[in-house]
Amino acid sequence: MSGNGAYNIRYVGFESLADARRRMEYAITAQGLPPRRVTVEIPAIAFSGPNRVSFQESAAIGYEKVRQELAAGIASDSAVAFVLTAEDIEAYRPRRRAATSAKKT
Repeated sequence: MSGNGAYNIRYVGFESLADARRRMEYAITAQGLPPRRVTVEIPAIAFSGPNRVSFQESAAIGYEKVRQELAAGIASDSAVAFVLTAEDIEAYRPRRRAATSAKKT
């Protein structure tokens, strides 16, 4: 999407998929551009193990992925869907408060 760079990204909701995957949907609006929908899928493996993603933080991770892709200039003339990688999750995951507090001391 090209434009003036002032995008409004709104989390719309999620859908549970086969094999415990989750697909989040975001609505993107910007002045002078038609509204868009973007989906972000998180693989099932992300929701298990010691570094598992909580369902609550999955929307924030997806939001950050969409925000970064908009900054990189995703195309506006095709359907937009992303599947998060482990690297995406690490890069876009909100930092836990405990980790932040520990660094301050």
